[in-house]
Amino acid sequence: MLEQLLYLMVTALITFLLYPIWIAFVYKYHMGEKIRSDGPQTHLVKKGTPTMGGLVFLLTISGVTLLFNYSRTQALFPTFVAAISGLFGALEDFTKVYKKSNLSQLFENSKIATIKKLLANSKLINLLCAPWSLFKKLANIVGSSSEKGLTTAHKFILEFGIAGFVSYWTYVKLGWDYIWLPLIGNVNIGFFYPIFLFLFFLTFLNFVNFTDGIDGLVGGLSIIAFIAFWALSSTLSYNSIAVFCATVVGALIPFLYFNVNPARIFMGDVGSHALAAALVTISIVMHREIALIVVGGVFLIDGITSPLQQLVYKATKKRLFRMAPIHHGFEVAGWPETKVTIRFWLMGAALAVIGLFIGLL
Repeated sequence: MLEQLLYLMVTALITFLLYPIWIAFVYKYHMGEKIRSDGPQTHLVKKGTPTMGGLVFLLTISGVTLLFNYSRTQALFPTFVAAISGLFGALEDFTKVYKKSNLSQLFENSKIATIKKLLANSKLINLLCAPWSLFKKLANIVGSSSEKGLTTAHKFILEFGIAGFVSYWTYVKLGWDYIWLPLIGNVNIGFFYPIFLFLFFLTFLNFVNFTDGIDGLVGGLSIIAFIAFWALSSTLSYNSIAVFCATVVGALIPFLYFNVNPARIFMGDVGSHALAAALVTISIVMHREIALIVVGGVFLIDGITSPLQQLVYKATKKRLFRMAPIHHGFEVAGWPETKVTIRFWLMGAALAVIGLFIGLL
């Protein structure tokens, strides 16, 4: 336990020293994320607040783990998955910040545009591209607008690749084909296990990202979730995972200091994707996926309201909620942002205790 607390304190100190430097950098170069125009009007004052704050804690966690926490499966595997997921998020953040309209104008005025138009008129090319066109249409049914950042289809391809890697590594390389159930134990489900992991990973990756919509929400909920798995891993003797969780908590505390309302920096997709990937991966290594469903219940409840809203609206032209994700719905109903955050934290803490109990059954 003393070793784990040392990791927490050292990581917190490193991250706390790095954040002022990073915040000054992103403010200097105006790396702010655009505020959604259809969101709560109270959020418009946040325009210009820089994003990609998750990059600092991701680099700190990765560096400390690679240098001092050598367990291949319990530490390096979660770190690697979190890092590649964070890089995907960083790419998405980067395209949101730097995508310029003059780039498209450049291509429109070039020979490339002429070639693209010729290919577009080719029946053979259209036939070959039909599956991709269908995939984009299906992706847009549940996806968001592609006015900024990566398109929904491109996001899905990258997410499928990461989820596929996690499923492949777990099922083929580690040879796991069973799921743990409370009071029952390990249940062999064969080939259905990697399918479950694929969907499980995609769900958390997206729903944690959807929940990241107000100051301090995901940062606080993530600290609560990692503390729960810190306690669970210590009890079940997954010592390297316990150290990893302590490292994550230490790195998140300074971030939350700068992210609570009014936020000086946003987490960005780089942070939300990395945290979701790390949570899912350590739950897989510990065979406590069911516990994560409860511990991360706020992410799931809040996150699912976004695709539900889109599906219902596209089918009926009516809204299921006042605004989605549901944390914005509470804001529209008149709750101050801080009230929503704190009450979601309290719900997250309650579910973490229940999930910890379930994980020990």
